[in-house]
Amino acid sequence: MKSKNFKIKDFDFEYLAVFVFLFCGLFSEYHTISAQNNLPPAPVIDLSKNPNIDYYSQQDFNADTQFWSVTEDAEAVMYFGNNDGIVIFDGSHWTTVALTNSSSVRSLAKGVDGTIYAGGYNELGYIEHNEFGDYRFISLKESLQLQNLSFENIWQIDVIKERVIFRSFKKLFVLENGNVTQIPSKNSFIKSFVVGDRYFVQDANEGLYELNLDKNQISEYFSAEAMGNHSIVYISKDFDLITSNGKIFETNQKSLSLKQSIFEDTNDQIISVLSLDDSIFLLGTLSEGIKVLKKEGEGYQVSYINSANDKTVLNLYKTSNGNVWALLDSGLEFLNYNSPRTTIFNQASVYDTYWDKDYFYVATNKGVYYSALVNQEINPNSFKKLNDIPGQAWSFDELNDELFINHDKGLFKLTNGFSSEKIGSVNGVWKTIKLKNYPNTYLVCTYEGIYILKNEGGNWGIRNKVQGFDESSRDILATHNPNVFWICHGYKGVYKITLDKQLERAIAIDHFTEKNGLPAKFNINVFKWQDETVFSTNNGVYKFDEYDKRFKPYKPLNKLIDTTRNPRTIIDAKDKTWIVQDDELGYFLTNSDNPKIQSDIFLQTKGTFNRGMESITPLSENRLLVGTHNGLFLYNLSNTIRQEGVQTFFTKITYNRDQNTVNLPVDKDSIVEISNNLNSIKFSFATPSMVNNQNIKFSYKLENVDKDWSSWQHLAFKEYSLLTPGNYVFKVKSKNVLGNESNIASYQFYIRSKWYQSGMAYVGYAIIFLLLLITGQQLLAKKIKKENQKSILKEQRANKLLQLEINQLKLVQDKEKIEKDKKHLQRDIIEKSKELANYTMLLVNKKNFFDQLQEDLKELKQISKNKQSSQKILEIFKKMHRNNIDEQYLQVFDNNFESIHHEFFINLKHKIPNLSKKELRLSAFIKMELSNKDIAPLLGISIRGVETARYRLRKKLNLEHDDNLMEFFESLMN
Repeated sequence: MKSKNFKIKDFDFEYLAVFVFLFCGLFSEYHTISAQNNLPPAPVIDLSKNPNIDYYSQQDFNADTQFWSVTEDAEAVMYFGNNDGIVIFDGSHWTTVALTNSSSVRSLAKGVDGTIYAGGYNELGYIEHNEFGDYRFISLKESLQLQNLSFENIWQIDVIKERVIFRSFKKLFVLENGNVTQIPSKNSFIKSFVVGDRYFVQDANEGLYELNLDKNQISEYFSAEAMGNHSIVYISKDFDLITSNGKIFETNQKSLSLKQSIFEDTNDQIISVLSLDDSIFLLGTLSEGIKVLKKEGEGYQVSYINSANDKTVLNLYKTSNGNVWALLDSGLEFLNYNSPRTTIFNQASVYDTYWDKDYFYVATNKGVYYSALVNQEINPNSFKKLNDIPGQAWSFDELNDELFINHDKGLFKLTNGFSSEKIGSVNGVWKTIKLKNYPNTYLVCTYEGIYILKNEGGNWGIRNKVQGFDESSRDILATHNPNVFWICHGYKGVYKITLDKQLERAIAIDHFTEKNGLPAKFNINVFKWQDETVFSTNNGVYKFDEYDKRFKPYKPLNKLIDTTRNPRTIIDAKDKTWIVQDDELGYFLTNSDNPKIQSDIFLQTKGTFNRGMESITPLSENRLLVGTHNGLFLYNLSNTIRQEGVQTFFTKITYNRDQNTVNLPVDKDSIVEISNNLNSIKFSFATPSMVNNQNIKFSYKLENVDKDWSSWQHLAFKEYSLLTPGNYVFKVKSKNVLGNESNIASYQFYIRSKWYQSGMAYVGYAIIFLLLLITGQQLLAKKIKKENQKSILKEQRANKLLQLEINQLKLVQDKEKIEKDKKHLQRDIIEKSKELANYTMLLVNKKNFFDQLQEDLKELKQISKNKQSSQKILEIFKKMHRNNIDEQYLQVFDNNFESIHHEFFINLKHKIPNLSKKELRLSAFIKMELSNKDIAPLLGISIRGVETARYRLRKKLNLEHDDNLMEFFESLMN
């Protein structure tokens, strides 16, 4: 009863490795595509029980996790009462507004004029939305003169015509035309209800009361005894009462009778009730999540909405678009009843599906699940597991009206709907296909080749293995020729095998890789499309040319798809072609004159497919089953509400200036002027009124900056930096998953020019430019003239330099001559100095001779007895005295040496002005390079005396012991 078109890639790992690898979710090389023919009517699903659910956690709204109340404004912006205040959601951005006293917000409601009212602990007021897109809470306590009244929490706000009624446990505050009427409770107002234009409130242990709106007075409607002291949570328009403990009462002329009890086997409680329509109600419970109460005949049927999130539902709210918000004790759930996607199964990763008239089956990574069909309706909450074959189930096949399960552990036949029987001992079965021209004979495609399955007299058995081919045969497709098959291997390329007539061995195997025209031997799949055999690759679709024996690009599909992505799955089903490109599902009308792939509706499944084994099952023209990692979903393409006139609007517009953020009005029709010192400008936008406002994408452009509209993206803001002065128009539009586009929102603004960018400034710049041009010409002429003068001066200078060089050359020559003469003079000085020293030595010797002669004469005079002789000796003494040379020789030395070494003596006396004459002579002798032995007689002292004199001279000259006196004297000359 089931025809299958599988697309499966090869895999060449060992049995256990394959199982572990795939079980961990890392296997990415195959897929399952199923389509059923001659089956019972396609299963259906009740959307009231199974809407598409999106969960919002604290990471999304960034506030406390507990919510109490909810409402929406005229633009479909949602307001949630939270422990941190009022949490506002425009479909793209979350904002939190605190009450004046920072209390939690227990109640919210929208007035007939669109005002959003809020109530908290000892606080009530409304929310203001200013021109800059900011929200704030405005308290009414002072204007209503309630500032000194303690009324504790406002638990509920109801609106009837022009009246806004705030309910606390102690009082009702009826606000009308700026005036408030207070109605006290007898015990405690625990719940209020609006039925048509009537207002009811329950007073604990007192009964149900109705408010007379003309007199603002309450009167008893049902006594507590008449209601059995039950707490009412809902009153229908037919005046059926639902109580918190799950009792449904019907009324008859103010009498109550029990109609049905919802909680017969549980002690759960109902917290809130929401009417979807006249016959379907949602019940928010304390511990069992959301229940569905469906009116059928005189009674109600109870089911529940399957959700893995928080099971405590504090409130329920139906939006203007027909969707539902569930306020949880921990987070928020959005129940999208307008979504084209419905969850059918979410307990495992789905690989294939099958149904008959009694059951719906799902093949998963955890085994096979099934659910009983009642009137062909799937109950997503009733799936059970076949416990006898756990583990990876790949696919289903219907053979001779019997259901077979292709499993990691082998081939199983399902019997009696709930038990299984293994056929043969083969493990790792991908799929089973029927053979042409061989009655009751099938190919079993496994991890390690192909086996022959036979049904003989109602008995199933594995006859033999096909010898000669041991590759994984999951992706197999029969050709028009008998016993010839295409097999794609995930890593090795494409095989074309031919089996012998006895089906015992492969008698021909052709192996094709990139050498045969394929772009690569990896990720190749084979399909039937429009009766053509086509192969998908990482670079588009190819077809095998039998004449050239090569693979060539297949243009009919390549012109539609993105050839940079792998079209892993291609299904030709009636008027549509379904295709998965990498991880994105889409479709196009096969016979359209201008086909275009539509994929927006499937964005929620993007990235969740079992790669290479996508489960895509068309049920009808507009209904499709899609299996993913996250479960099984039903897509209904007819559930695509077209909206006209939906408006994207700006939620916030700011620009940065000097590290400060400046707000701009968001609803300005005229051009907004902005100062010229901005760094960047940021636009935030949203489209909350879109029926399917989850996963909305935006496209925008800034005129005079962007040439075209941007690509569609989820970011709900755009920022531009360093814009130049001028006029700009920013435009933005949005699109939901159904492809519905909103109207374009525009914002005009003008960035003022800086003073140096104004028109007058540019006129001034032009005048200055002309002046600079004239001045430049004059300066250029002067410069040319000056350059000419410079050239002349340069030539003159060159001549002068040449003359100077000549003169310099002469000076060098003169200097060389002077140096030569100087050296000659120095040599002469040295010679003269030596001659002077020698002459001085002669004088010293002569003086010594005279001294000795005088001594001899003295001795002669003493021994002479002759008077005449004595007289003669005395005359000799007188002559010697007249010719006494005593100090004359030293004076001669001083004068001559000083004249020869004039500069030396001047420098020495300037350096040390207190030198004695004797020390000057010693310095002169040292300068003449005389030894101590030569100096001693010149100074008339011993050699030891010369050493002492040199030591004292060194002290006066401040020289160290190791310092050389000769070097010091040379330095004086330099």
